[in-house]
Amino acid sequence: MLSIALQIVEFVSFIALLVLVWRVSKRPRWRIRAVVYGWAASFLLSVFWCFLMPAFFRSMDVHLPVETFPDGTIAMAALVGGWFWPLIVVAISGYRDRKKTGVDHVA
Repeated sequence: MLSIALQIVEFVSFIALLVLVWRVSKRPRWRIRAVVYGWAASFLLSVFWCFLMPAFFRSMDVHLPVETFPDGTIAMAALVGGWFWPLIVVAISGYRDRKKTGVDHVA
């Protein structure tokens, strides 16, 4: 049961990170910064979930870290492709803002 709860918290933390990137991208002239900072935050979040959290639970049960937490390939995937989801969130947000205001060019 603990492994399922931890996986849900892991998923919710990723969604919360995307919401944070979306909120930061709403600031004037912060769209590119939101993508870059979101990329760095996604890598740090994956390092937290891949390496630091299993170290905390290693003393409780031997099988819990193996069953619950992802291996190090998730951290490398976040390092290489972690810009993708923040970019998608910022692009959709910018598209909706341009559609709402009626401005058709990219500034």
